[in-house]
Amino acid sequence: MTRKGSNTNNFFRAGIILTFFFVMGALVVFKVSLSEKRFFDDEGLSGVVSVKGTVRVADLNLSKGEVLKINKAVASYRETFSKVDLFLDVKDGSRDVNRDTVLVWAMVLQANGDCEVRSWSRKTARGDLVPQMVLYMNKAAKEYEEFKRFPDVKQNFKCLYI
Repeated sequence: MTRKGSNTNNFFRAGIILTFFFVMGALVVFKVSLSEKRFFDDEGLSGVVSVKGTVRVADLNLSKGEVLKINKAVASYRETFSKVDLFLDVKDGSRDVNRDTVLVWAMVLQANGDCEVRSWSRKTARGDLVPQMVLYMNKAAKEYEEFKRFPDVKQNFKCLYI
C-alpha cells in the first residue's frame, strides 16, 4: 500500500516542480520584455538614440521597419555602446526630405567606458540611410572590441574614428 501513496506523492511533487519552473520562466520572459521596452518602442526610436543637426527625426519619415532595424542594432550593441548620437544635415540645405534627398550624416557612439567611436561625415541618399547606419554600427562594434584588446593603447585614446 505504501507503494501507491508513494507514486501519488511523486506525481504531486513533479507537478509542483513543473509549475515552479513554468512560473519562473514566465517571470524571466516578462522581465526581459520590460527591459527591452526602451530599445523597442513602437512609437519611435530608442531612447538611446538622439538625432542632432538640421534634419529632425520627423523629417525623415522613417517607416516602422526602419525604426525597428535601428532599434535592433542599438539593442544588439547595448553592452558596447550606451548612447548613439546621429548628426544629420541635408546636402543642398532644403527642408524637404524624400528618399532621394542626399544627407550628410555622422555618428558618435558612446562606449560604456571612457571612449567614444566616431564616424567621419558621409553622404548618402535618405533611402540608404538606415542600412548605412546599421552597417556602421556593426563595423564600429567590431573595431571597438578589437581596440579594447590592447589596454595600453586604450589608455592613450578617448576617441576612435572609423
